Amino acid sequence: MYLVKNTPSEPNPLRFDREQVAAKSRALEDASPREILELALAEYAPRVGISTAFGVEGCALIHMALQIDPKVKVFTIDTGYLFPETQRLKYRFVEKYDLQLTTFEPALTVPQQERAHGLKLFETDSDRCCAMRKVEPNTRALAELDGWIAGLRRDQSASRANIPVLQLLAHEHDGTPLVKISPLAKWTRKDTWRYVMEHKVPYNELLDRGYTSVGCWPCTRAVEPGEDERAGRWNGDKSECGIHGPPDYTI
Repeated sequence: MYLVKNTPSEPNPLRFDREQVAAKSRALEDASPREILELALAEYAPRVGISTAFGVEGCALIHMALQIDPKVKVFTIDTGYLFPETQRLKYRFVEKYDLQLTTFEPALTVPQQERAHGLKLFETDSDRCCAMRKVEPNTRALAELDGWIAGLRRDQSASRANIPVLQLLAHEHDGTPLVKISPLAKWTRKDTWRYVMEHKVPYNELLDRGYTSVGCWPCTRAVEPGEDERAGRWNGDKSECGIHGPPDYTI
């Protein structure tokens, strides 16, 4: 198994080499999520962190990472439109696990956005709303990282079906390299829930009320039987906010 680890004092000079990242990604196809996390937290320390919206995948990933590094960096975006249930879950994680959580917010408050761009922009131009309330603060958060750990699964949607375990990206602000790590890429929804149940990990109570993916309250609904897991986001009009694509996932 390709699990070469490097201490922060001895960084791997090839960790941002495109061919090396691609080779390591292929080798990690048979690794467990914990093994992938161990590599990521060692290889990209101290500039490595987990992004989460506190979906069930993020909850599992955070719990797993805390077993490796109790001080692991975790960040989230407060869009100003979060469900109260999501806010309560955030506070529960911080209290239960002494989580080192950093919250990033959009440049404009919701009232400022409404004055500048009109009421209910999430209805009239959801892409623009997502760009301001999610993508821009996420870009600021990533500026502090070399390794970005995310809780994506290939079976979540067609736009995520081909995500690699490791993906070489470039920071938007200056073009420097950033490696995105998806430890749960090969997991299924059942795998994720099995982990959460076995380890008694807190999760969003909305997931017990017919929601299968939780985002901002104006753009999220419970799904109907037989619908896609992410069909309740943006009423099915799109499947991504722009943070995770749909980009070209080829390394």
